[in-house]
Amino acid sequence: MQTLGIKSLQTNPALLTRSLESGEYSLITKRGEPIGIAVGFSSKIIDEGLHRFLALKAYENGDLSLGELAASIGQTRSETLATLGKLGIVTADYSLDDELASLDRLGL
Repeated sequence: MQTLGIKSLQTNPALLTRSLESGEYSLITKRGEPIGIAVGFSSKIIDEGLHRFLALKAYENGDLSLGELAASIGQTRSETLATLGKLGIVTADYSLDDELASLDRLGL
């Protein structure tokens, strides 16, 4: 997510255009305080709904964890993984405890 201040947009509106064209979403601020979010149009917004779309986009951009995404869209982690798979969004789901145990077994 890119943060764009009103002043920078006044002097260089192409910043927002480039952000929207690249599929990013931007946080718009005024004197450092958030005042809005700008998101480029996508047919997924219509298909998924704006709230769900923004949550999925935030996950895809690394701004939300899998657990945060699941809570945001009202699904279990398993349901969310299935949703991400259907949408073709790459995910890695692992248990930190399992990974640490694997490292211990390897002597790392």
